[in-house]
Amino acid sequence: MKKQLFSMMLCLGAIGSISLSPMPAMAAVAQDQTIKVKGQVVDDLGEPLIGASVRVKDSTVGAVTDLDGNFQLDVKPNAVLVVSYLGFNSREIAVRGRAVLEPIQLSSDNNVLEQVVVVGYGVQKKADLTGSVSIVNADELKKVSNSNISTMLEGKVPGVQITTDGQPGADPSVRIRGIGSFGSTAPLYVIDGVPMGTTIRDFSPNDIETIQVLKDAAAGAIYGSRAANGVIIITTKNGKKDQPLKVNYSGYFGIDKISDGVYDVMDADQYSNYIGQACANSGTTLPGGYSLDPTTGKYKFMDNTNTDWFNEVFKTGTRQNHNVALSGGSAHSTYNISLDYFNQKGTLEGAGPNYERYTARVNNTMETKFIKFRTSLVYSHSDQDNMGLSNASEYVQGLYGDVTNVLRGTLLMQPTIKAYDESTWVLDDKVGLANGYKYDAYGYGVYYDTIHGDISASNPLLVNNLLQRNTRVDRFVGTASADVDLFNMLGIKSKNHSLHYNINLSYSKTHAKDFTWIAAWAQSNRVYLDKSNEKLTKGSRDYTDALIENTLTYDGTIGKHHLNVVVGQTYEEEYTDLLTGWGVNFPEPYFLQLQNASSTYSSSYENKHAIASYIGRINYNYDEKYLLSAVVRRDGSSRLSKNIRWGTFPSVSVGWRIDKEKFFPLSPDVMNMLKIRGSYGVLGNENIGEYMYQTTMNRNNMTYSFGNSPVTGSAVSTFVDNNLAWEKKKTTNVGIDVAMFRNRLEFTIEWYKNKSEDLLYAVPVPASAGVSNTTVTMNAASMENSGFEFSATYRNNDHDFKYQIGANLSTLKNKVLSLGFGTDSYITVASKTEVGQEIGKFYGWVYEGIARTQADLDKHASQPGANVGDCLYKDINDDGVIDANDQTILGSGLPKINFGINARFEYKNVDLSISTYGALNYHVSDDIYNSLNSCYGWANKDVAMADANRWSDDGITYLSSVPRTYAANNATLAWNDLFSERKIQNAAYWKIANVELGYNLPDKWFGGYVNGVRVYVSAQNLYTFTGYKGYNVDYAGGTFTPGYNFCSFPSAQSFMAGLHFTF
Repeated sequence: MKKQLFSMMLCLGAIGSISLSPMPAMAAVAQDQTIKVKGQVVDDLGEPLIGASVRVKDSTVGAVTDLDGNFQLDVKPNAVLVVSYLGFNSREIAVRGRAVLEPIQLSSDNNVLEQVVVVGYGVQKKADLTGSVSIVNADELKKVSNSNISTMLEGKVPGVQITTDGQPGADPSVRIRGIGSFGSTAPLYVIDGVPMGTTIRDFSPNDIETIQVLKDAAAGAIYGSRAANGVIIITTKNGKKDQPLKVNYSGYFGIDKISDGVYDVMDADQYSNYIGQACANSGTTLPGGYSLDPTTGKYKFMDNTNTDWFNEVFKTGTRQNHNVALSGGSAHSTYNISLDYFNQKGTLEGAGPNYERYTARVNNTMETKFIKFRTSLVYSHSDQDNMGLSNASEYVQGLYGDVTNVLRGTLLMQPTIKAYDESTWVLDDKVGLANGYKYDAYGYGVYYDTIHGDISASNPLLVNNLLQRNTRVDRFVGTASADVDLFNMLGIKSKNHSLHYNINLSYSKTHAKDFTWIAAWAQSNRVYLDKSNEKLTKGSRDYTDALIENTLTYDGTIGKHHLNVVVGQTYEEEYTDLLTGWGVNFPEPYFLQLQNASSTYSSSYENKHAIASYIGRINYNYDEKYLLSAVVRRDGSSRLSKNIRWGTFPSVSVGWRIDKEKFFPLSPDVMNMLKIRGSYGVLGNENIGEYMYQTTMNRNNMTYSFGNSPVTGSAVSTFVDNNLAWEKKKTTNVGIDVAMFRNRLEFTIEWYKNKSEDLLYAVPVPASAGVSNTTVTMNAASMENSGFEFSATYRNNDHDFKYQIGANLSTLKNKVLSLGFGTDSYITVASKTEVGQEIGKFYGWVYEGIARTQADLDKHASQPGANVGDCLYKDINDDGVIDANDQTILGSGLPKINFGINARFEYKNVDLSISTYGALNYHVSDDIYNSLNSCYGWANKDVAMADANRWSDDGITYLSSVPRTYAANNATLAWNDLFSERKIQNAAYWKIANVELGYNLPDKWFGGYVNGVRVYVSAQNLYTFTGYKGYNVDYAGGTFTPGYNFCSFPSAQSFMAGLHFTF
C-alpha cells in the first residue's frame, strides 16, 4: 500500500503546486502608475462589514467600506492594503496589479463563541460543541518560548497531567483524565488532520497555530480505538490569502542550571564520623583510611580529601532555538515555509545528555474552481546523547561491582574519594587485576580496598564519560489532501447546502540509528569490567506509516434546522523493522566497528500492524438552541483475534443553549452563553504488541519417541489467549459552559466518569501448565476514573492596560474494579494494586517510632535482631511477630487535585506572562532521598543522619531523632530501612513554571524595514513551593507505581533571552 499511497501524494502535491484557476482581472500598467481597485470586506460568516478601514500601507491614502462592505481606491499595482475593523483582527492584502480583489474576510478577535474549533474530520463553532473539548489559547502560547509541544500544555488544560524527567530531548509523559489502561496512557496526536501516533518530539513548537484537547468519547469517538487516552489536535501555521511575503524570525539563547540545594549531603568530616559509628554498631572492621581521633572522640579520614560531587558532576547547560518562517499567499493559494533549529547541551559532565534538532516544514494550499488542495512536508533530524546510565543491567553485561544511575551515584558517592586522580591511569601497583588493563581508570578518582573499605561504588564521572549512548533520528512526514465541492463541480449553486468529498493521504518514515559503547576498565578489586565483557552495540530502527482517508460531508440549513453529516473510511498500515548487531572484546586502541570485535552477534525483528475503519457522524442543531451529535466508528485491528478483531464504538451528546430561550431573563450584555451539555460513548483500545493471540513453538525443544527411537522435534512453548478483544472505555460527561460580560468572562464546569473494561492484563500462568511464560495477556481487568473539572478565564483588552487571567482545577478518583481470573492484587516494588482500591498505592509497614529503651523492645511485637535505637512497626495481623505479613496500604501516589493559574498583562509596549501549576493530596517516594537517609551501607548520607547514635549520659536511652546506623545489617530484616511512612513524602506543590517579560520596540525605529520587534527575558521552572525533598516533584511514575521516583533526571532552571521580528 505504501508505494501506491506515496505515488498518489506526489500527484496531489504536483496538482496543488500548479495554478488551475482563471487569472484574476489585471491592469497592465507600469508600477509607478495607479490603478482603480475594488473589493469587499466581510466577517467570519461572509456578512458585509460597514465602515471598515482600508488604507494603503505606509501612506495616508485610504477609504471606508459602504453599506455593502464595498470600497474603491486608486493605488499603485504593487501596493499593500491594511484592512481593519473594531473587534476584528487586521489583515494585509497585496494588490499585485488586480483591479478586483477577492472578498476580504476578517476574523473576530474577541467573539470567542464564534471561534471555529478543529474537531475530527471537520470544524465546529465553539458555541456548538457538545463534547468535552479544551481549547488552548494559541495566541498566548506563541508569546511564550517552549522547546517541546507537549510542555506547552502544562497547567493550561484541566484534567491533563504532563511530566518529564528533565533530560534534554526527553519525551514528556501526558495523561488525560488519569490512568485509563494498564498499557500506554499516551494520547493520540493529530496534526493537520492526520493521526501522528503518541509522540511528537520531532516537531517544532514554533509551527503551532492552534491546539485542542478532546477528552471524552463524544469528542474523540470519531478517532475510535486510537482515542481511548484522549486526542490532542494540532493545526500548524499557514500563510494567508493575498498576503505579501512575510519573513518572521524567533529565537532565544539560554542557560540551564540544576539546583544544588535540594539534598543536603555530608562532607568528608561528617561522613567519616558516620562510617566510623556505623562500623562500630555492626561489628564491621573500620577501613584503614579512617581512624578515631582521641582528642575529639570523632572519626576522621587520613587526608584532606573533601569532594563536592555535585559540583564536580553537574555543570551549567545551554540551550538555543532559532526559527525562520516565510509566509504569504495569492488570491487562490497560500504558503508557509519554516526552518527551525534547537540545541540543548545538558547539565552533566561527560557524554550526555545533549539534544539537537533540525526541523523543516512546508505547508501549501491551492484553490481551483471547486477543489482545494493542501500539501504538507516535514523533515526533522535529531541527535541525542543520552545520559551515561539509567539502568546498569541494560547496558553493562558481566560487570563486577556496582555501576549505578549517574545521578544517584553523584549524590551517594563518598566525599573521601577524589573526582580526578592522575595516578589512576595505571593501577598495576595498587590493584592486582589492573595488570590486564591498558588504561585502568583513565585518570578518574578511585578507591582502594585497604583505604575505603570493601565497598562497591563507581566514579560517576568515569561512567558518564566511558559509557556512550547516542540516538540519531531522521523523520519525514508528507501529507496531501483534496477537498472537492461536489455541488460546485456539478454546477449546483446553493447558499444553504454543500456537499464535499475529501481524500487525505499521509506517509511517514522514521529512521533511527542507535549506538552504545562501554569500554573495559578497572577501578578496584570490587569494581571493574572485564575485557571479555566490553560491548559495542549498533542498531537501526525503521518505522513506516501509510494512511488513506476518504470522507463525504454534507452541510445544510433549512430554516432553523442545521445539519452536518460525515461518513467515511480510513485505512492505515504501520511497519516496524529492527536490526541490532553487537560485538564484545575489542583490541586497543579502539576502532569502534563491529567487525573488529572478537565475537559478534545480531538480531532482527519485523512486524506489520493494520487498522481499517468506517466512520459516521451527525451534528444537528435547531435554532442554535438544541444541539445533538451522534458518532459511530467501526474499527478492525490486526492485533486482535481474527474472529473478534472488529469493534463498534458509538457516542451521543446533547446540548441546550439556555441563553437562546425567550424566557431567559439576562441581556446579552451580561450573559452571552449558558449551555448545558452531556455525553455518553464507548472507545476502544488495542495498544498491545503484535501477534499476542498466536501461540509460538520453540525449535528442537522436545524429544519424541518413534519406534522406541528418540526424535528431536518442536512443541508449543507459550500459552496465549486466542480470544483477545478490544479494551472498552465507557465515558460519561456532563458540563456547563458560561460566557459573560461580552465574553470577557468564560468558565466551564464538568463531571466525568470513565469505566475501562476488558483491560488487557498479564494474568499469572500456573507453573503446572508446562509452558515457558509465567503470564498471559488477557481481557481480564476493569478500572474506573471519575472527577470534576473547572476552568475560568477573564480578559480585558479595552484599554492600554490589557490583561488575561486564567485558572483551572481538576479532581481525580481512581478505582480498580477487577484484576482477572482469581487475582485480587498485584504487587510491584513497594506498590500494591488491589481490587476496590486505587491503582498502585504505596505498600509497606506502619512505622511506630524508635525503640528508646530495652523496655520498648521487650513490650513490642518481636522484631528478631532489633536493637535499642531501631525502628518499630505495627503488628497488623496481631501474631506477635513483625514480618512480611504485616504490610499494608500506606498512601497514594496519584494526585487527587491538579490546578493551574496563568496570567498575562500588557501595558502599551510592555508585556508580562506568568504560568504556574501544581497538585495536592498525594505522596511521592524518592529513591535518592530514601537512599541518603538509609541507615545502612557505605554510601554518603543526608546531613540529618549525623544526629544518629546519640544516647543519654548513662547509655540506656536512645535520644537521636533518626535510627541507629550500621555498615552492614545483621538482623532478620533491615529494620531501619523497611518501606514505611518514613519512605514517602507529602508531595503537594505549586510550581512557578514560566515568567516572561517582553518589550515591543516601536516600528518607527526601523524605518519600515522591520516591524513587530519584540525582545524578552524568560525564566522557566523558576521555583516550586513544596515540602518535598527531591527533584521533579511532578514526576508521574509508572502505571503500577505512580508517585515512585527512581532517579528521574532533574528538570533544570532555565534563563533565556529572546528576539522576534518580521520583515
